[in-house]
Amino acid sequence: MKQSPPWRAKLELALCKLGLLVVPPLPRRVVVVLARTIAAVGWLVARRERRIGLANLDLAFGDTLTPAAKRAILRESFYTFALLLLDVFWFSRQLRERVERWVEFDPSMEPLWHHRATVGVTAHMGNWELLGQSVLLRGYPLASVVMPLANPAVDELFLRVRGDHGQQIVPRQGAVRHLLRALRSGHKIALLLDQNTLPQEGGQFVPFFGVPVPVSAAGSVLGLKTGALFFFGFCLPQPDGRYRMLSSGSFLPDPIPPGGDEAAAVAALTVRTAAMIEQVVREHPGQWLWMYKRWKFIAPGADPARYPYYAKPVPAAARP
Repeated sequence: MKQSPPWRAKLELALCKLGLLVVPPLPRRVVVVLARTIAAVGWLVARRERRIGLANLDLAFGDTLTPAAKRAILRESFYTFALLLLDVFWFSRQLRERVERWVEFDPSMEPLWHHRATVGVTAHMGNWELLGQSVLLRGYPLASVVMPLANPAVDELFLRVRGDHGQQIVPRQGAVRHLLRALRSGHKIALLLDQNTLPQEGGQFVPFFGVPVPVSAAGSVLGLKTGALFFFGFCLPQPDGRYRMLSSGSFLPDPIPPGGDEAAAVAALTVRTAAMIEQVVREHPGQWLWMYKRWKFIAPGADPARYPYYAKPVPAAARP
């Protein structure tokens, strides 16, 4: 991963330290207003992200939504992300008290509270950081893989904030081995499965809004090896500044019969996982991070015309 230039790295670290100092004492209503202000400014100045987001919305919804409706969804996405960034700082202080007051647990979360091995699947929806922290506060060990940031100093700072609350951060190198051990111990793991994971890194191309994207097959492999419960959970912001934890469903994967095709089972489960994430994005479109280049890589043999302007062929070195 390309690191930030020295001047930018120092500025990012200074801003993060300032955020940890200034944001936590703010009243909740001020945090919400500040997030809306940041989102409004971001909408005006972040032309690149705005273009990416609108291209993604065009791919996902086509002519079923008007241009005005797509812009409204993208504006909400800007706000959702701004609130997440501020809440990384705001919830770093008095976490337990603030979760108890500002986070509601929907009854659909009930399957997660059973003491059994669980593959927790989420996406860049709402506040995925707070989702893991809130589960930990309920007394459930949780291991998760976190992509390192381009700025090592900022990355270390956020790792320290996460670790203070007992979350087990698993390094990406050798992650499957660590996560397998956690599941076999009856623990829960959390995976963000809406990122571009190329075949060389253990990904598979599966449909997402009808267009193939690379998705990590790690969750499918782990679930089939351990028989763990698959649980889809999300932490979505509400208009009054609260968050609502909810699940879009859970299931036990069908075991592979003796002599069965393990690769086919993994592929089918990965397709099912992507479909369930797509369902949640369709139901709560303003909560997803549309500014991410989700359709960045064109699947081998796919029609490039189906992809957004920013898409490119899979690098030869990244093919299996």
